[in-house]
Amino acid sequence: MNLEIEKKLSEYKTHIIDYATLKSILVNMNYVNINDKINNLKQKGIIKSVKKGLYIHTSVINKNIISKEIISNNLLESPSYVSLDYALYFHGLIPETVHTITAITTKRSKIFKTDFGIFSYKQIKKELFAVGIKIENSKNGNFMIAGKEKAVCDKIYFTKDVKLTSKRAMIDFLENDLRIDLDELIDFNTEIISKYYDISKSKKIQILLKTIEKHSKSN
Repeated sequence: MNLEIEKKLSEYKTHIIDYATLKSILVNMNYVNINDKINNLKQKGIIKSVKKGLYIHTSVINKNIISKEIISNNLLESPSYVSLDYALYFHGLIPETVHTITAITTKRSKIFKTDFGIFSYKQIKKELFAVGIKIENSKNGNFMIAGKEKAVCDKIYFTKDVKLTSKRAMIDFLENDLRIDLDELIDFNTEIISKYYDISKSKKIQILLKTIEKHSKSN
């Protein structure tokens, strides 16, 4: 019967399944002791808990690679999008591999440590949430991630331990701390950064905008 369960689970391309859905599947297959069966599936390695009431099915029937980005989008009950260091790495703006999946939410900051990695969330004001978000496609489904402009803005916005009060300081931070090639910023959509500044009123974002505009004109 486990094979039949795996076939059913393989229909969920994201690999993500919640308790209510899993219970419904098992009830329709005439299981009575649902929680016992769920524990059995975990022991067999067919599903793994990500958090209470949320599971990843690891069935070999579904060959798609499990998407950490999609997991990140689904861990919180409220919407979130991948951003900060992981999004900078995703867009090829920084050279180092980022293992912690960093994301933004309008709810309080939180960290989940799971078998699939560490998922970190930072809280942002609601008005800034939707600015510069992209929908990316994968074999598992779609996920929300900060566009490259939004990812840089979020990183600057949440950096508290560095004084970014001038264009020179901003360039030093981008090039030496983040190791971003400034030429990567030339084709940035400055309207997104401008909107981010209008809402946040962050002096650091204003300086980022002026830095990018000046660098783009000089090229």
